[in-house]
Amino acid sequence: MRSTLHLAAAVLTMCATATALAQKHTVGSSPPTAPPQKAAASTQPVVPVSSGMGAMQFFTVNYGVPAPQSLARQLEADDDRTRSAALAAVGAPSQYLQRGHIPYAHSIQLDFVALGNTDELDAILTVELDEHLVSAILMPDSGNWKRIATMLFPTPFMDPTTNPGTFMRTARSFTQSTRYRAVYHSYVPGQNGDYTENEAQVRILNNKAQVVISFVSSSRTCTVAATGKNAKPGCEVVQRWLQADPIDPARRFVLVTGTGRLSDKEIPYALTTARTFQTAHLRTFTCQPYLFSDVTEHYEPMANASPCLVPPAQGAK
Repeated sequence: MRSTLHLAAAVLTMCATATALAQKHTVGSSPPTAPPQKAAASTQPVVPVSSGMGAMQFFTVNYGVPAPQSLARQLEADDDRTRSAALAAVGAPSQYLQRGHIPYAHSIQLDFVALGNTDELDAILTVELDEHLVSAILMPDSGNWKRIATMLFPTPFMDPTTNPGTFMRTARSFTQSTRYRAVYHSYVPGQNGDYTENEAQVRILNNKAQVVISFVSSSRTCTVAATGKNAKPGCEVVQRWLQADPIDPARRFVLVTGTGRLSDKEIPYALTTARTFQTAHLRTFTCQPYLFSDVTEHYEPMANASPCLVPPAQGAK
């Protein structure tokens, strides 16, 4: 009987050690590397901590277009018919195609990047119009080109917080280091310094453009005149990002949510609107594990969000 008890204790010790090693993460810089997530013991249904594209609209099509360089030149043509055809080719709203009102683009951004699995580069043509940012995803097709999707964001040209550079950027794919993803952000300001920013990540999978994940990446909600016994004036700030899990960086990921608060005394100062200043107030972090699914071609949550485990500082006892 004694030997059996010793064997059981040894097995438990090995399991605990393996779990501790599996949860070991490193800590990086901006964006910060998230500490590991606590093991979830709840039997509740798994729900994404955040999802949705906000004001952005995503349309998939299969529409033949000129080569990206030619299309970009046609958007600047003096002839109204040429500009109208180019705007239609990138998927601009119908309001810009009406006779007698064919606008010139305020700015044009053309990126060549490998979004899919072919050896050819795809193209992203982003156009800034009076009331919209229009981003067309173009794919080579047997010597020709076709538009396979358009990301549309209604935003006025005079809004200083949005432009093609803030709207779309490219980054390495999480699942394939030799490929890229298009990362879109929509920033929508509100009252009292409030705002909401959504993120949508796009890949080309099986020759189709896919939004593989979308969520609220940043927000600020302020209460200037608080009422009620427990109400507190101030601003709640949230930042959220997806990062690879060091345990299995090609398949497993962590959606990190950082929250903090600005006091009512800090609100009047212009410095509080700076993203860096707000980031410094993040004090609470939750982690939700994700797995990329080849079936849905999407990042799927594996468990509900829970507090992140922060490794102790060196020298701490």
